[in-house]
Amino acid sequence: MNGEPFLHLGGHSNHRSSTDVVGLFEHVARIAPGSYGLLHMLDDEDPAHENEVRVLRLVRGTVTLHTEAPLSPCVPTLEDPFTE
Repeated sequence: MNGEPFLHLGGHSNHRSSTDVVGLFEHVARIAPGSYGLLHMLDDEDPAHENEVRVLRLVRGTVTLHTEAPLSPCVPTLEDPFTE
């Protein structure tokens, strides 16, 4: 902000889509290597990480993937277990 270009992404998709927001984040890393930011993702359709909040970290043109420990595991940290 303050006269500088700024990209803000937000949204909440109920299911995976063909929109590749991760690819967009990686594209920003390539074309604007001085950029930095975090992209938090919760993908309950990913069997390997369905109970984790994952975070992409963009720093100096490099994107790395991490588990967001303070928010994971989602159940029971963020939500109660499902009971019938």
